[in-house]
Amino acid sequence: MLIMMERFKTDVEEVRRHHMPKDFTRFHFTSKRKRMSTIIYNCGQTEHNYDRRLHMKGAAEIVLECCTHYLNENG
Repeated sequence: MLIMMERFKTDVEEVRRHHMPKDFTRFHFTSKRKRMSTIIYNCGQTEHNYDRRLHMKGAAEIVLECCTHYLNENG
């Protein structure tokens, strides 16, 4: 991801400052949860008036259980 952002000449540090304040929230990976999550701020208002987004990574079956919507190869 960082290499792609650099290729698009994106200021990675500026993006981090804007979306991840010093007091951001991160739920670290544990073998029990099998995932980790980070709350990203200042993402723009959504249809539900939220300006935050949760980024999650981990075991695919665990992450998908937490989702209400997702995009696949068919859109």
